[in-house]
Amino acid sequence: MAAAAVEAISPELALVCPELRERALAALPDPVWASFLVQARARAVAPPREPPVWRALGGVALRAADQIMVAMLCVILFTLVLTFVADAIR
Repeated sequence: MAAAAVEAISPELALVCPELRERALAALPDPVWASFLVQARARAVAPPREPPVWRALGGVALRAADQIMVAMLCVILFTLVLTFVADAIR
């Protein structure tokens, strides 16, 4: 029996012999403990960091600056069109 303790247990023998089945089941890792380790590792991952407030405000300011620039271009083009129309009417 000492030689059998060193050798790997055959799956067929574990199905036939109850004593070898018990040894094979005892050699398996505990599934509850394994799932606990997986959950612990998943929780150990750091959550994504939020961007600093100044970076978020910078994005808002940039969008506002873009909108102001577009509005200014629209006003300039509208004024230019009105100027051409007024010169054509004279």
